[in-house]
Amino acid sequence: MGSTEQNIEEQFAQLQQKVGARHAEVLNHDADDDQFAVEYARLMNISSRLVEFEKTIPEQLAEPERQRSERIVTWSWRGQAAVGAVLIALVFVLDRSTWWVVLLVPHFVGTVAGCFQKVDVEQHRDRRFGAVALHVIALLMALISL
Repeated sequence: MGSTEQNIEEQFAQLQQKVGARHAEVLNHDADDDQFAVEYARLMNISSRLVEFEKTIPEQLAEPERQRSERIVTWSWRGQAAVGAVLIALVFVLDRSTWWVVLLVPHFVGTVAGCFQKVDVEQHRDRRFGAVALHVIALLMALISL
């Protein structure tokens, strides 16, 4: 079991223990007792914290994969932007037709813009696959323009 899962389980168990302790405190008092209302409010507070924590568990479990996807996406797009810049420079260095710039500049601008995309939990896998597929497009751009 990974450290993320273990950390989540520990936090969840701690909150459950706190709920159990607060519940036991509530049961120690009669409904007419003034302390009952105080303990009941504490029980509701810790219970709502438990429920809120429970809602965040899927995102916490997906976070390591999301971070990996974010690195892949960021470096893929940066690499492709660099390839685009090199291809533009090679058009001029190799004295090719400058009409290739019409094809290469939009590719370069698009890849630079892609460097700044956010990778969220819901779509991180799609963005990762898209970034990997981008390498095929860059290869085609290189083959076509050179």
